[in-house]
Amino acid sequence: MTSRRSRPAALGLIALALSLPTAAHGLDLKIWPLFRYSTGEGENLRWTAFGPLVEFVRTAETRDLYIRPLLWLHQRRGAVRDDRADILFPLAASRWEDRYQTFRLLLFAYRTSAPAAGPLPPPDAWTSRYTLFPLVFYRYDPGAGTHLGVLPFYLDMPNFLGYRRVQAVMFPAYLRLTEPRVDTRFYGFPFVSTVGGADGRGVRVWPFWGRKEIARRERTRYVLWPFYLRSERLVPGYGWDDIRVDFPFFAARDGRGLHTRAYGVLARTHTVNERAGYEAVGSPWPFVFKERPLGDPGWPTWRFAPFYGRIDHDGFSSRFYAWPGYRWRAFDRDAYHFERRDAFLILWRREEERNDASGRHARLFTLFPAVRSREVDGRRFGQAPAFVDSLTPMNRGVLALWAPLWGVLRWDTAPDGSRDWNLLWGLLARERGRLVGPWHAARGPAWGATAGH
Repeated sequence: MTSRRSRPAALGLIALALSLPTAAHGLDLKIWPLFRYSTGEGENLRWTAFGPLVEFVRTAETRDLYIRPLLWLHQRRGAVRDDRADILFPLAASRWEDRYQTFRLLLFAYRTSAPAAGPLPPPDAWTSRYTLFPLVFYRYDPGAGTHLGVLPFYLDMPNFLGYRRVQAVMFPAYLRLTEPRVDTRFYGFPFVSTVGGADGRGVRVWPFWGRKEIARRERTRYVLWPFYLRSERLVPGYGWDDIRVDFPFFAARDGRGLHTRAYGVLARTHTVNERAGYEAVGSPWPFVFKERPLGDPGWPTWRFAPFYGRIDHDGFSSRFYAWPGYRWRAFDRDAYHFERRDAFLILWRREEERNDASGRHARLFTLFPAVRSREVDGRRFGQAPAFVDSLTPMNRGVLALWAPLWGVLRWDTAPDGSRDWNLLWGLLARERGRLVGPWHAARGPAWGATAGH
């Protein structure tokens, strides 16, 4: 709030700014913390109110309205429609395109789409789906009709969960999974089931006894699963693999170009895989593990979890010490180079990425909850503190709606290359090589990406 003594000065500043010509050079007016208004060349405009709480940005290509942390509206201007809205991200989100619309609120999701090619059809020719996961499922397709499921009472869905058709009545009392030429039915899932159809046959009473056969794909039988299991599976290009399990003493898998043995409850495993060209030993797996290309005298992959591990294979290298205490990873192949170091997974990280072919060069540094700093092709930007954005530095919703609220100090690179920063959402800022206080009026283009917050 401005005091009575400062009101005449503020009104004079506004009158002075409004009297400045704006057509050629734009207008920049700032009265902290109430608002800031700035225009640039063409259609560029930016307006903020109450620090980072309200912001509107307009360019020739896009329009964005932020009411933090409640709402972010994004609109693409032009022949191709692409509008988005985020509400209390990640609570709700929606997107509108010419042939695609979607809305999501927690576990509820709605999506409708038109064919990708051809003239835009009327709305009743679009496919639609509503989902309140995992309870309610609704699907409408002009060709397949309408399907509705309300679990656990009833479900009848085509092309669902990887199956051609899924049906359920009082789940888990009855469940039917339909695949091409195979029909699997469960009576009291997963305990009693039958396998039928043109290519399938079998009966299973899990875990006591089971037999299953799918022509040209699989033959399996077990007694007191997993203590006795025998299975044969067809691997395209290699023939049948034979799988044997006598739990907990022994397990094996043999096929053309593949031999695996396991002794005890993973006390020792040994695999020779000529298909993928490697040999691996675990003793006990997965805590002590080593792997090497066939014919290699050394072991480029070796770990003693959680104390130490290394990988050096085909341009990829990795190390960890006292996992998840510290990790290092690097990838170098052709023109692409990447390196990352982190501690406790995401609490601290340092990344560098370089592509010699495209010339792209990017760096990232985060330290929870203190700082997030990023550089892309010479442009540096970031903020401190960084409570959530240091953990998810690439999440567009967090960066747009949440991060500016706690960005006490923010920095960016202006188009002219100057290093800009602002303190306390614009109370004091350095913009295009000059200091700007809480009150400011001048002719000039719109300010940098951080100065208005």
